[in-house]
Amino acid sequence: MKLTTLADFELSYTWMEFLDFGNGGQYLAIVDGSFTGDQLAGAVRFLNVPVKRPDNVNLPALRGVLTTQSGTKVYLEMNGVSLLRAADQARVCTASVMFRSGDPAYARLNNAFGLMEGILDASNQARGRIYLCENTHGLNEVAAPAR
Repeated sequence: MKLTTLADFELSYTWMEFLDFGNGGQYLAIVDGSFTGDQLAGAVRFLNVPVKRPDNVNLPALRGVLTTQSGTKVYLEMNGVSLLRAADQARVCTASVMFRSGDPAYARLNNAFGLMEGILDASNQARGRIYLCENTHGLNEVAAPAR
């Protein structure tokens, strides 16, 4: 597997609601921000609907649209795990990232898989990095003879 930096991000939670179910709960949030990078950059808006498990682990589920400076739209979907860092109440998150775009300039992302690592601080500001994961096995290998 080859990991290549796709973009850095800075995000702000602009609206958030929490429904406490007594044994876990459900967040609903609007998240705005930006991606910066040579391969993917622009303004982004997400809807995040993470489940809060009874063990205080959140499961981020973000769906959003990145708009590049030229106006191209790229759909992003992130699903992950967010752990509480006791020292400062920040959330440390790792997530998968999937992409979709109808623009030929971003078509390569339609078949790509990404990984995100980031931190959501106690003031609901997030920052982190997205990596493009490239499979180094399989696509260019000659298939083994059938048995």
